[in-house]
Amino acid sequence: MSFEDSESCQRQRLESIASMYDTRSEQYDDNNVHVRQARDYLTWADLKPGENVLDLACGTGLVALGAKNLVGSSGRVVGVDISEGMLNVARRKAAAAAAAAQQEDDYSVVFVKHDISDLTGLLESLAIAPHEPRGSSSHAHDRFDVITCAAALILLEDPVAAVRNWKETVLAPGGGRVVTDVLTKNANVVMNVFADIAREVGQTVAWDADRWQSKDALAEVMRQAGLVVEKVFETEPYARRTYKTEQAGEVFDGAVEKEMFRSFGKEDIRAKARELFMRRFRDLAVSNGRGEIEEETRFWVVVASTS
Repeated sequence: MSFEDSESCQRQRLESIASMYDTRSEQYDDNNVHVRQARDYLTWADLKPGENVLDLACGTGLVALGAKNLVGSSGRVVGVDISEGMLNVARRKAAAAAAAAQQEDDYSVVFVKHDISDLTGLLESLAIAPHEPRGSSSHAHDRFDVITCAAALILLEDPVAAVRNWKETVLAPGGGRVVTDVLTKNANVVMNVFADIAREVGQTVAWDADRWQSKDALAEVMRQAGLVVEKVFETEPYARRTYKTEQAGEVFDGAVEKEMFRSFGKEDIRAKARELFMRRFRDLAVSNGRGEIEEETRFWVVVASTS
């Protein structure tokens, strides 16, 4: 593949991911899993007053805005996302929080659009970021003490290269830390089934379904990127759901209405994709001997550092 073709594929990939989240942006905070996980991120990150925080794939600002409350006016918080829809929601929430606090400069969080897989040039761009409040330029080229990245590592084509780039371009040396996660391998049945059938219908999925088979795989990505793993663990379930065998067709039909799976509902492949989905879904239900699938939304989480 030529460099131009590679660049074109990357653009298309980013556009697809952005579109997937643009369509969810106004309802994203309605999902209690997102809200609870963001709250837990603030605990896992162990933020201190005055620390600089970079929240990658910040979405609607759930982690970033909470982080600002912890690091205070002496700390800097920047949120980065590829979805303009998500960023618009985050900026509205930040503006509302600043107005409520009546201390706009001190409580502002900067939100910028950027590809999180390559943060080259981000620090320099923040010096002139259009949404940056006046009076905060003292932090313009500071590296970040903490990087958080919630529910997005699975979407990175080369997570080792991405995390290494974070370390080399924006993370503070000598103790800077990264907190990130992936879904446990059985945490999302629908995603797994679509990943299983994708090749048979000539489709691809935006996530790497094969890499993340254990929490050790997550820790190994951090090590390969040059970080020291402080801890890696599995969360308690954030949600539970039971699927019945007879629901397979209904689940498929509902899924392909969503941007994430819409390509499987295209007219020329929908019938075949639906048949394959239902077959795989039923196989999973039968394999456990109960005729149903139990799903628990859990995450593997890693805290790694430059020390």
